Amino acid sequence: MKLKPILGLVLVALTTQLALANDHKSTSVTKSPNDQRDYRAIKLGNELEVLLVSDPETEKSAAALSVGIGLLFDPMTQQGMAHYLEHMLFLGTEKYPDTAEYGEFITANGGGTNAYTWMDVTNYMFNIKNEAFDEGLDRFSDFFKAPKLYPEYTEKEINAVNAEWSMRRELDFFGQFKLKRSFMNEHPANRFLIGNLETLGDKENSKLHPETVEFYDKYYSANIMKAAMLSNLPLDDMEKLARKHFSSIKNKKIADPVVTEKMPAFGKQRVYYIPNNDVKQIILDFTIANNMDVFQYKPNTFVNYLLGSEMPGTPAFILKEMGLISSLSGVASENLYGNYGQLSVTISLTDKGMEQREFIVATVMQYLNKIRETGVDSKYFKEIQTSLNNTFRFLEKTNEFSYVSNLAQNMQDYPIENVIDAPYYYTQFNKEAIDAVLAQLVPDNLLVWYISKEETADQKMHFYAGEYRTEPLSDEELATWSKPSKLALTLPDVNRLLPENFDLYTKASADGDKPEKAYDHEGVQIWNFASQYFANQPKGLMRVQINNPDKQTNAAAHVMLNVWANMFNLQQSALATEASIAGMGVSLSASNGLTINISGFTDKQALLLEQAFDKLIVDVNEENFAQAIDRFVRGVKNSEKQFAYQQVISAFNKVRASGNYDNELLVKTAQSLTHKDFKKFMKNLMDNNTVRTFSYGNYSKQDIATLAERIEGMLPDDRRETEYTKTKYWQPVPGKTLVYRADIPVEDVALIDLYLHPEAGYTARAANGILQSHYRREAFNTLRTEEQLAYAVTAFNTTIDEYAAAGLLIQTPVKNVKDMQIRFDEFNVEYAKMVEAITEEEFATLKASRLTTLREKPKNLDEEVSPLLNDWTREKFDFDSQQKMIAATEKVTLADMKQFFKDTVGNPKAARLSIQLRGKKFADQPYYEFDNEMVIEDLATFHATTKYQSSGN
Repeated sequence: MKLKPILGLVLVALTTQLALANDHKSTSVTKSPNDQRDYRAIKLGNELEVLLVSDPETEKSAAALSVGIGLLFDPMTQQGMAHYLEHMLFLGTEKYPDTAEYGEFITANGGGTNAYTWMDVTNYMFNIKNEAFDEGLDRFSDFFKAPKLYPEYTEKEINAVNAEWSMRRELDFFGQFKLKRSFMNEHPANRFLIGNLETLGDKENSKLHPETVEFYDKYYSANIMKAAMLSNLPLDDMEKLARKHFSSIKNKKIADPVVTEKMPAFGKQRVYYIPNNDVKQIILDFTIANNMDVFQYKPNTFVNYLLGSEMPGTPAFILKEMGLISSLSGVASENLYGNYGQLSVTISLTDKGMEQREFIVATVMQYLNKIRETGVDSKYFKEIQTSLNNTFRFLEKTNEFSYVSNLAQNMQDYPIENVIDAPYYYTQFNKEAIDAVLAQLVPDNLLVWYISKEETADQKMHFYAGEYRTEPLSDEELATWSKPSKLALTLPDVNRLLPENFDLYTKASADGDKPEKAYDHEGVQIWNFASQYFANQPKGLMRVQINNPDKQTNAAAHVMLNVWANMFNLQQSALATEASIAGMGVSLSASNGLTINISGFTDKQALLLEQAFDKLIVDVNEENFAQAIDRFVRGVKNSEKQFAYQQVISAFNKVRASGNYDNELLVKTAQSLTHKDFKKFMKNLMDNNTVRTFSYGNYSKQDIATLAERIEGMLPDDRRETEYTKTKYWQPVPGKTLVYRADIPVEDVALIDLYLHPEAGYTARAANGILQSHYRREAFNTLRTEEQLAYAVTAFNTTIDEYAAAGLLIQTPVKNVKDMQIRFDEFNVEYAKMVEAITEEEFATLKASRLTTLREKPKNLDEEVSPLLNDWTREKFDFDSQQKMIAATEKVTLADMKQFFKDTVGNPKAARLSIQLRGKKFADQPYYEFDNEMVIEDLATFHATTKYQSSGN
């Protein structure tokens, strides 16, 4: 999309364009002061812009290329074509005609590859070990020069696209998004975006393959492409690679594809929508003009900042206090429909709120009037600007794969100098830009969505599972929005938590020491660790675990811990929102007990922690407890509407680890509890526990002392210290197959079939880690690319605590459970021959790639602390699991890896785990029955009687 630079940016933009055109270089990219990487923007002779990022510390290189064309430009006769073409580009090129070669090369060299298609962009990306970057670019760039677009793969890839649609057809987001666009008549946004067997294929006067070639030939032009590259190479060397691989992409000199059609008037309507998930929501959905050309003034951010505030006096605060809503948030997408965007307010309701929906809508609309009257104030600009500046000043690295993807996307949307800082770049207070947005947040541009299972409908969606009806908003209701609110609505007060001090209290240790126990007194223990890689960041993370054994054996405890966390997070959402704006996070999560999570800038964390501790015992009464139980029950039931592959992974995790229960039992238990039970539970947990804390980052010794004092002050004087409780893991039984079966209320089948290695430990897990990329690649090539059995299919190499496990995972719309398991067994026999054919040279590449991944230095604070937290939770206080895995991987030979496969997938006597989920489409068709199977009838009984590994977790 072309941006229209305004005001003071005109000269900068022109200067940049001249530099790009004449010198082919630009050094004007704005980066964070915390970013030590070097950048260079160049424009090649074919007008393709490339952003180069040199990072000497990266172990992997990456590249992304975005094309300024997407779903908005699909021909109406072949809806989904842009997405379908994205799929086809992965299936061979003139130089590399083998359909599997690209994926095989990338995975063999420790990398990954992906792509996505959205409204006005298609974005392709990959990462790979540094030494293979040149060869990777050679294969990747050929997508955009000479793809084969084999006609014989047309039907297969239609099936792949259809399977992708099948996975999403019961997701409410896609149904609501399609319904919204159906009101747009002739606007290009009113298309079926994903594509399926109905919309893609040969029709009268429309042939898919020649039209696909025509679409590629027309739109895949260098002058609407943007590329981003990241590597450990110097910029000059990277520029040579860019010119070598991207300069020969053809420039067809096409005009930037833009949408110019005017949006029809379809506001002043209410949509009653019956969702697949059990939710109770109102969405105020405003269609606004695309305003990305004033991104530096962030008018949408300003408006949403006020709309979503939870400070006293705001709608979110008051309506929560009244027990009508559980959340209210605003979000904007400036260019969602090309030349139009969207700003929406989503409100989650209580049962009480369901009875007062018109009042809730009126309150938000009346608050918008108040913002128009007095809320466009520069003090909010200063607050938002400070928050964004602080974030950008200490911006952390992300993984190279997502980074180049984001850069290539941003290059389509923003001037080259702002591709990094665009989300944080807030130059000045511009009342006119904000007023322009507010002027569009009016009934003429508004759809009001009432979303719940209680709605009545008279129409069904065609491509999605939703049902709905519509009606115009009445003049009487509209009139109430213009009247003053009966509530004492006020605009937000200033944020108290914005950091003022960025002093550093720690430094990296020369010998890279490990976390140490800094405090141990009467059942309160604190481990502390200063960052070894990011000691220049004035940030820190705390995990305060209030550990208790009850969840392991008591479904009621499982429910109440989750309800407790939910009620705390709801009641402290105003604090969490204020903290988020200040660059911090606070939340409560359920574990074996509770975990208080604090993160971000350390300057005001003491205040945040104090308030979190003070409110840990939540305010509970009969009404708000019933609301919390309702949310819990609906959450459990809604989990059964997720993608089938997500459900099968969830079931696997519930089977392998103790403290888990079937959904039916959780719902029944939740509905039997009272608020009095909950009060007793809260007291019991605070009276009986052990407390362990992990603090990581920029904390002084005084911070640790204060933390210890506050923890002990939070605990009752008569508290009883309990033994630390760890999650336990199922002990595999050789020769036996553990089977979990369930019917699920979605269409597809999902299946996991795992084989366990007979010996626990790092040796087998290391061999499994080397094998996994090869196993996944071959499973994908055969079961997905060639046979089109599913969109989601992979080899599933994992662990069950200390045991390595290898096998297959699929969500399929075309086979029942029994037939899919039979195909799994057949494929594994075929794959055994592939394993035997792996050469020493191939193995060396697989091993080197795995070691590259294991040895990668962390790119941010979260990546550094994650393995340490994992060891801490598992009581591995040497904090050396990562080092042990690297050492074990270094020792693995080709013979070891082949033997691992023979001992697991190739071993008829191996312990085995089968998770079989049967979708509605296959409800009358059989499960698969194994010899020597042990069937789990219900999880509570299974976990009460099974044998666990002695090490636990």
